[in-house]
Amino acid sequence: MEKTARGEATRARVIETARWLVNKKGFSNTSINDIIQATGVKKGNLYFHFPSKEELGLAILEDAAAEFYEFLRQSLRGKWPLDRLASFFDAVLEKHRRTNFVGGCIFGNTALEMSDSNPKFASIIKGVFRRWIDMIEEVLIEARQAGELPPEISPDLLAKHIVASIEGGIMMARLTKEEKDLRDCLDSLRHFLGI
Repeated sequence: MEKTARGEATRARVIETARWLVNKKGFSNTSINDIIQATGVKKGNLYFHFPSKEELGLAILEDAAAEFYEFLRQSLRGKWPLDRLASFFDAVLEKHRRTNFVGGCIFGNTALEMSDSNPKFASIIKGVFRRWIDMIEEVLIEARQAGELPPEISPDLLAKHIVASIEGGIMMARLTKEEKDLRDCLDSLRHFLGI
């Protein structure tokens, strides 16, 4: 039992550390030796948990996806639908502010780097973006039903626009290390939505 718990703790530590490295350097630029050096795990132990670098990459994306879904669930809170979106926008800005705008979004980063060359990575990332869009769309449908949005607005199209705007803002803030770039994108969404 103790061996299993220790093995799970090692696996979790490798995923967490490798995720940070991959998010900052990219999957291709992060070597197995980088991960070994950062975690202190021996090569044999690393390959025991992850038979290949690709398997580690998939585990990183699955772990990040689970964390992101929880982030969405926790941050989309409020009495009214548009209050939930305002809360989410605040949470996104705070999340990236805490990292000093280093790393950006692992899903956006990896989509740009790997989606043309690795269908397994692309499949996970597509699932993340689809679920994100779906969750925002649900809120927008509720907002339209509550009279917070005009009936002619397409919740699906607006949800895609919101996600694309946020991803663009995250990318620009990562490039400049300036909060203003992400805040401006979020503020333009707030203005459009009237929140």
